[in-house]
Amino acid sequence: GGGARLAVETNTQVVPIALNSGECWPKNSFIKKPGTVTVSVGKPISSEGKTAPELMLEVEQWIEAEMRVISPQVYQE
Repeated sequence: GGGARLAVETNTQVVPIALNSGECWPKNSFIKKPGTVTVSVGKPISSEGKTAPELMLEVEQWIEAEMRVISPQVYQE
């Protein structure tokens, strides 16, 4: 994505964030369900020596793994 490309071009770290707001605020729905939104902030991931697709893959893998922790009933292996 554009953020990964920008991080690689500027040699900047990326801080991955996972949140389960989709459980309370479904995509393309005006109806909001009551519930608790959990936000998990990961350790910064270095962009040094990586291509944008490599960095994006690493960030996506962290987010997917973290979603299985914060929303195991929705994100199963």
